[in-house]
Amino acid sequence: MKNALILLATTALLAACNAEPAKDETAAVDHAAMGHDMGAMASPAGDLTEAQAAYKAVNDKMHADMMDIPADADLAFMQGMLAHHKGAVAMSEVALKYAKDAQARDLATRVIAAQKAEIEEMETWLKARGAQ
Repeated sequence: MKNALILLATTALLAACNAEPAKDETAAVDHAAMGHDMGAMASPAGDLTEAQAAYKAVNDKMHADMMDIPADADLAFMQGMLAHHKGAVAMSEVALKYAKDAQARDLATRVIAAQKAEIEEMETWLKARGAQ
């Protein structure tokens, strides 16, 4: 039961992050059931702008960092969210480099501040448990 809950939470988290569909059929069905057409987001590698390539690199790293899922649900949550928050900071930094819209840039700045505070909290929690 615990493993099923961890799998469900991880699947939902990856779908919320617009993750690439997984190779296995179950994860692909979950994405489709959630209304996410991940194939529609794909772009031929040669057609990427500099900003798209930067977002893709950040997204790929974040999802790779989220793939080591401990059996302990508390550790799985903290480690997964830590990678997710670090990804949000990196994505926001890309936005600050490329975004033109003042509201987008303002939100990116606020996301960095908020996520960094939570990153510090998660890292402290993990360190106190010898998990980092």
